[in-house]
Amino acid sequence: MSTRTRPISAVLVMLLVAVAVQFATAPARAATCWGDYCSGQDPEAAGCSADASPVAAARIPGTYSYVELRWSPSCKTNWARVPAAWGTAYPWQLRATQCATGYQQSGVVGNNANYAWTRMIYSPTLRVRAEWNGQPGSVWTACG
Repeated sequence: MSTRTRPISAVLVMLLVAVAVQFATAPARAATCWGDYCSGQDPEAAGCSADASPVAAARIPGTYSYVELRWSPSCKTNWARVPAAWGTAYPWQLRATQCATGYQQSGVVGNNANYAWTRMIYSPTLRVRAEWNGQPGSVWTACG
């Protein structure tokens, strides 16, 4: 390598490193909805799952799998999820239910390699529970 191309190579390497750091530290995709506008939407597609965490979980009888209630603080929503194998085999058995009103989001709206989930329920003050209704046994979480 000639002495003229070394400075150019060094600059290119530094530029590539700077671009890589920028992409690595980029913030998560912002949610496309907020509040009641999120009700009935897919939490993954809307970006609400990015900051979500589990609120409650209950073991599906006779298995090592759990039905889980999720909460997104940025979207103020809850939804239910189960392992993908259960959700894709029995999508109609998964449900998120608002405890005080009975409002529900039933069935699987989306899945990935690990999980399957329901649509969201906007519920910043009313509690919600995740439900698995059917095979191999029914269970629900505490109202989270």
